[in-house]
Amino acid sequence: MDELMKYEGGTLGPPMEAFAPVQESASANTGEMFIAMLLRRWPIVVIVFTAACILGIPFIWHGLNPVYEVTGAIKVAPILSNILTGEQDRGEISNYQSFMNTQAKMIASPQVIQRVADDLVDKNLSLFNAESSGLVKKARQHIDGSAGRIDYAARLKLAIANGVITITPERNSELITITMRTAKPQEAGVIVDAFIRAYMAVEGLRSTQDEDQKLNVLESERRTLLEKLQNQQNEIKKLAMEFGTASLDDRQRMMLEKVSQLLSELTQVEAQRINIESRIEAIESGSSRAMPEEWLNKRKDYINSDPAIQELVRNLARLEQDMMASRQLMTSENPLLKQKEEFVASFEKRLNEKRQEVGKDFDIMVVEEVNLASKNELLNLRGQLAQVSTYENRLKEKLAKEDAQAIEVGRKHLNIQEMQNQFERDNQMYDTVIRRIQEMEMERKQPARISIAYTADVTPVRDKRMKFTMALIVAAAAGSVGLAFLRDKLDHSVHSPDDVVKCIGVRIIGTTTSPGSVERKLLPRQLTEDYQTIRANLKLIDGEGIPKKLVVTSAGMRDGKTTFSINIATSLSKSGHKVILIDGDLRKPDIGRLLNVSRGARNLQDLLSGSSFDDSLCIMVSPGLFVLAADSQNEKDPYELLIRPETANLINMLSDRFDYVIIDTPPVLAFPDALIWAKIAGSVILTSFAGHTNGSDLREARDRLSQINVKIVGTVMNNVHLGHAYYRYGYNYYSQSGRSKRDRRHSGVNPLLFSPDEKEKKGKDSHPQS
Repeated sequence: MDELMKYEGGTLGPPMEAFAPVQESASANTGEMFIAMLLRRWPIVVIVFTAACILGIPFIWHGLNPVYEVTGAIKVAPILSNILTGEQDRGEISNYQSFMNTQAKMIASPQVIQRVADDLVDKNLSLFNAESSGLVKKARQHIDGSAGRIDYAARLKLAIANGVITITPERNSELITITMRTAKPQEAGVIVDAFIRAYMAVEGLRSTQDEDQKLNVLESERRTLLEKLQNQQNEIKKLAMEFGTASLDDRQRMMLEKVSQLLSELTQVEAQRINIESRIEAIESGSSRAMPEEWLNKRKDYINSDPAIQELVRNLARLEQDMMASRQLMTSENPLLKQKEEFVASFEKRLNEKRQEVGKDFDIMVVEEVNLASKNELLNLRGQLAQVSTYENRLKEKLAKEDAQAIEVGRKHLNIQEMQNQFERDNQMYDTVIRRIQEMEMERKQPARISIAYTADVTPVRDKRMKFTMALIVAAAAGSVGLAFLRDKLDHSVHSPDDVVKCIGVRIIGTTTSPGSVERKLLPRQLTEDYQTIRANLKLIDGEGIPKKLVVTSAGMRDGKTTFSINIATSLSKSGHKVILIDGDLRKPDIGRLLNVSRGARNLQDLLSGSSFDDSLCIMVSPGLFVLAADSQNEKDPYELLIRPETANLINMLSDRFDYVIIDTPPVLAFPDALIWAKIAGSVILTSFAGHTNGSDLREARDRLSQINVKIVGTVMNNVHLGHAYYRYGYNYYSQSGRSKRDRRHSGVNPLLFSPDEKEKKGKDSHPQS
């Protein structure tokens, strides 16, 4: 294109920043920083200083004339002596200075000023005889009929407003001074004395009215409290008549003890009832019918005492003795011995069966006896339960009645106590009111707090115009420098590559020159050299060469990232590399618009959604440069498109097909898209704009990129003044020496940017091959 594309950004940093990370200096030279601030803000210093001097010096020399000060004073005592004790403890003012300020305002009140005006009507003073100035004012007086009449009160108010008459409470003293500055001290003395007399008259009247008002309020409060005390006393007597006394502590204690005894007795009865119920439940459930150990012994004795069993036992013993004798005489295989052993075994079996039979008879007999005993015990326990339950109910009724009576007595006791306490408080307040009435009646006989310290006194004033002039010059110089310093401190934007390095501690890989700092015809060559420098520094950084996948982003908007993306991609393609430029700002794509890509070819969103890669590629005229443009009218959610795994796979595929993949993204602080692109690519160039980019935004952008472990290759500063450019002497080198014809041929065109006409002719000639 014939004209340089409008830049959103601009300039480069010091050469040494390109090769190693730069850390912020441990200590800055304060003097150099101050001089740099003045060089940046010198117009503010000059304008403010000049304006202050032009306006102030004539006013001082023509508006100030030698005058006299006429001063009178009123004394305000902070502490007054007690008329009874003589001690200085009456009427002490807690905030004395505030009281003094209030009295000073009272002296300038309309009421006092009107009294002064009435007092000075017949004095024929020059303050009131001065002609009204101004045609508008004279016309207004003629219209409203006030022409020829003097408004003395208005003249006095104007004198106070203009500072001719000042009323000031003196610090660290008891005086309020009334001062008039004038060239006629005798007339000023009359006016000052008139102010003192008028204020003393108004203050005396106001003080008397205030005291009368306070006494009326206190007297009204005394009558109200007296009536209230009488009503409270009658109520207490009425409540005490029911019990014969107002103290119910003993009665309440006795009732509470009775309730406690009933509650204890009720607890014992409930425990007895629960015990009986448990025994009844055990008998009814049969859990108590288990045969105890003594019954087992009786059962054993019963079985052994049976005659048949005793006979069987004797016979068995005899047979066992006979068998033992046969074993000694016969062999174990003897049939007769075996017969005897079998006979003994059968006899033992018979004995066991007989024992079981007799045991069953005993069990039947025992069960019958136990059932009969349980039945009798159950009847007895139910009778006891009925008696206990009846007694328990009576106790509960009596306890509820006694408890209600105790509660009622307690409530009445609390009411009496509360009324007695309220009576005491009101009685104390009544005594306080009576005492205060007596004190105020005595205070009326006290000397006044406010009195005349001295009447008008004249003091000559020296000519201080030279001193004021010098003070104005010093103040103007300090004010202008201070205003410039404040403006500089409030400006948080970065202005030079050094500011960027101090702000984020990331190396500068280059700058782009501000168009306003070079001649227009030399600007294309200067910008070309700027991008060649950036490209060279990218190759030299860390010795790893230019990253194949590179994201270009910024902290905020209008920092020059899109223009930089286009130009760095163009510069790389002109060096013989195959480059693809991706418009990663899917929310506000600008690359397609800036490069005049037809709307039908702006289909990056479709490619990210899964369409064919070849259908989504737009070929530029410049050899080796291809563009994937986004459509601003595409309604697909950018975030959802970027987080798809296919997006990262696509970028990796493009990295294999092309030498470099340059991705222009939205600002880091605007949307998460930039962080997603940066994570996919792995390398980022952070751009900034001199005088526009905010330092805190730049730091926050760096921190966000660091948090996701993305490598920040370096920073590029756009729109930098030539004096801060990376190679700032190159411009003078060409401008002061002769240039070749080839130089002049390229001086009017930016060789890094494509013409829209050329792009439309060659945009579809070829497609990249994998």
